[in-house]
Amino acid sequence: MAKKVIIVGGGPAGLFCAYLLLKKNYQVDLYDHSSGLAKKFLIAGNGGLNLTHSEDLKPFSQKYIGNENLFYELINEFSPSDLRGFCDDLGVETFIGTSGRVFPKKLKAGEILLKWTKILKENSNFNLYLKHSLIDMDSNKTLSFSSAAGEVKTQADTVILATGGASWKKTGSDGKWCEIIQSLGIEIEDFRAMNCGFEVSWSEHLKKRVERSHLKNIELSILGHKSRGEAMITPYGIEGGVVYALSKFIQDKIQDEGSASVNIDLKPDLSDQEIEAKLQKRKLKDSLSNHLRKSLKLDKASIALLYENSLNITAKNIKCLPIKLERPRPIDEAISTSGGVKFSELTKNFESKAVPGLYFAGEMLDFDAPTGGYLLQGCFSTASRVVKGLK
Repeated sequence: MAKKVIIVGGGPAGLFCAYLLLKKNYQVDLYDHSSGLAKKFLIAGNGGLNLTHSEDLKPFSQKYIGNENLFYELINEFSPSDLRGFCDDLGVETFIGTSGRVFPKKLKAGEILLKWTKILKENSNFNLYLKHSLIDMDSNKTLSFSSAAGEVKTQADTVILATGGASWKKTGSDGKWCEIIQSLGIEIEDFRAMNCGFEVSWSEHLKKRVERSHLKNIELSILGHKSRGEAMITPYGIEGGVVYALSKFIQDKIQDEGSASVNIDLKPDLSDQEIEAKLQKRKLKDSLSNHLRKSLKLDKASIALLYENSLNITAKNIKCLPIKLERPRPIDEAISTSGGVKFSELTKNFESKAVPGLYFAGEMLDFDAPTGGYLLQGCFSTASRVVKGLK
């Protein structure tokens, strides 16, 4: 008889654990609180499903700040190429975009999920229990679920928890599992919003002038850390890829000092000298705003930011525009969270030291990664490590 493994959580990490376990002829019982699987995966795919990234493994692993060495090991074990190979097995062709990011060629997230779950459901060793919410677990790995039929109890020698972090509660990542895990003597790091926007006290004038405007091809920096790409000015503050990539450093600064000052380079491809030369060519008939727009190709939002800070329009200020970030947006708006089960509580295979046979995968683990395929790759790679390490 096949050995049974219980998986709680039907997101990418849980589903990939199930896929790998079925290949090894385990019996898999997968429980999820929702009426459907992988809701966060589906929502993330609405804007184009970024599966992973094609860059070399060393710089790839550097994106997992604070856990670089661990993720260098994990991504060597299950790499972006391996993830693309898994997609091939599902019948999903992928391609590398101009940014180095990896996307499915044709299929949307929903179609990929259908192919994935079809393979699972066709396996006689797979059982799926939807609308089952985990409400308790003891040290013998007896799990209690609430369901439409009432409380359901089940037990297995091996349990894998992959219930997500604490953002986007409507998708099921609500962090409610923390109390259950802590009751078993397993330490949890408090959750923080990551890949999130930050609040700025804009003037009413700026809010009316730009409201929601993109800043393209800029470079954001804090404490020597830099990120290049796009951001968006919103009525509450600033968000976007360059902000998300530095959210850990911004959060650390806010936690330590109450706010964080970041600098924006509005023209990262130009030197101070080149900008100054263009500023000097202003004609008398041109307003300063028109001159900035024509000569430096600065958009309305960039110009508004320069005026917002009451700065003299100099090359130095265009290259190093300070913005004070006061607080992160609410955690439920964040794309992801840091915090969760501490790695110090686990073996190298992510098995609990306190409760042998209990494993963790995906966003439940205390790591964070920027958007761009790194977070999803982390979920797959941690799931792969768990399954490889099963006793």
